[in-house]
Amino acid sequence: MTTPIRKQYLELKRRHPGAILFFRLGDFYETFDDDAELVARELDIVLTSKPMGKGIRVPLAGVPYHSIDGHVAKLVKRGHRVAICEQMADPASVKGIVPREVVRTVTAGTVTSEAALSAETPNELAALVERCGERALALADVTTGEVRVASG
Repeated sequence: MTTPIRKQYLELKRRHPGAILFFRLGDFYETFDDDAELVARELDIVLTSKPMGKGIRVPLAGVPYHSIDGHVAKLVKRGHRVAICEQMADPASVKGIVPREVVRTVTAGTVTSEAALSAETPNELAALVERCGERALALADVTTGEVRVASG
């Protein structure tokens, strides 16, 4: 038997496959299972475990909420995709489990944190479309707002 928080975490993780899920619990963002092992290794932080039901302990690695941007930047620079899950209500005002949702997913193309950006390197997204033998390419730098379009 597992805990309600574990069920909530697993459902959010299922909806964001391939992303490291940082799950907000109070003043920390926690990662569990394989994510915890990867995060502990990549960020050189302590890997511990947490009880998540009768006879169930799962790997856990967490970071304080105020330092999340720097940790996410390191993971994204190393090629990982990160999903940030926030508490959607004040825990003091909720009976039972606090509602949580993934509020952003950070990738190399969508990162906007200053900790992850370099003035020398563009941070571009690209889109290529082909219709009726015509092609168009759009490049957008998400940090500067610059957009370039070419067609032919």
